[in-house]
Amino acid sequence: MKTAIIILLYSLLTAPFTHTGLPVVYIDTEGGAAVESKELRVAAELRIHDPNGNESLEPLACTIKGRGNITWRWPKKPYRLRFSDDVPLLGMPAHRDWVLLANFCDRTLLRNLLAMRVSSLTSLDWTPRCVPVELVLNGRHLGQYLLSESVSVGPDRLSLSSGGYLLESDFHYDNEVQWEDYHGSSAYLFCGIPFAVKYPSAKDLTPEREAFIKKYVKDAAAALYGKDFADPQKGYAAYLDVDSFVDYWLVFAIMGNSELGHPGSVYTHLDEGGKLKAGPCWDFDWCLNKSGTSRLRAAASLNKGAFWYGRLFKDPAFCARVKKRFEELLPELLRIPKEIDGYKAKHAASAQLNFALWNPAMDRWENKGLLINGDETLSFDDAVTQLRDTYMLRLELLSLDMEKMY
Repeated sequence: MKTAIIILLYSLLTAPFTHTGLPVVYIDTEGGAAVESKELRVAAELRIHDPNGNESLEPLACTIKGRGNITWRWPKKPYRLRFSDDVPLLGMPAHRDWVLLANFCDRTLLRNLLAMRVSSLTSLDWTPRCVPVELVLNGRHLGQYLLSESVSVGPDRLSLSSGGYLLESDFHYDNEVQWEDYHGSSAYLFCGIPFAVKYPSAKDLTPEREAFIKKYVKDAAAALYGKDFADPQKGYAAYLDVDSFVDYWLVFAIMGNSELGHPGSVYTHLDEGGKLKAGPCWDFDWCLNKSGTSRLRAAASLNKGAFWYGRLFKDPAFCARVKKRFEELLPELLRIPKEIDGYKAKHAASAQLNFALWNPAMDRWENKGLLINGDETLSFDDAVTQLRDTYMLRLELLSLDMEKMY
């Protein structure tokens, strides 16, 4: 009873600063310890106050640490949470690992949320679920965050057998088991593409399994860049789940996410006895840049030369599948702008508090003095309007590209 009263009083004291209609996540570290590292986990307790005023009176023990690469260097920090047991949060299925995305460089606070919404319309095996929240860490309101499922393997996340693999391609090269696959042609943008094994963990990855996945990726690339690459039996289709690569490309093309071309946070996965699939989608806080709709940058913004797509788009059959799939998805994609309008209204109060705390234009520190998304100095309303317009322009750009190219 005493604990419940203390929690209720604490909520009443902090509510005036954080009540925006969004759930409020309260995290208190042991002894008020600061979270200053991506490696060191800090013991903490978490509780959530939902929009209807209901609250868990029994805080949940967890640990918290930093996460991200460039995003960790910005003033508004992203975090990784871990519970000792699987825990459901805000209607999302139970799991022990969660993340709090800061969306610092995003004046709309919607890019990651919107990208996951678009991804959820496709046939990709799994798309991370996420919920916008207010974060209060050690009594300090830190603004709006995106509470999200982490990219991980599990029954309610990316479902793989014990013999499956989750791979990440990322230019940061910060994984324990990683290598480059050379596709053997200097005519393409990259001499090699980085691959890393995220599942199984490095300690559970036997030498035999490591050798198998490296050989599979090598053989897939050899088939893709071989003379019979378009042959359904001898070419890339023998190794790649083509439909997943089509849908994955479409999400990046619609959102104008250049990470596919670096590559950064690009995921693929292989289950036992299956073919290599693309996905899941991740890391879209840098996208829907209006400059990406200009005629001069149109080709680059579509990522048609990124990753393995420079070769895939040489196959007329692949192009035909892309066009057909885009036409199938277009009716649902055209409903998204109305949802953006709804997000705008729902997030207005939260955005006002968030941007009183943070200035997203500071992202230019990590981009050679240039703004990343181009809307960082706009008002929230104007930024969301521009996001909506840019989204529609990208659908138009894709529609024109389909007519012209295929």
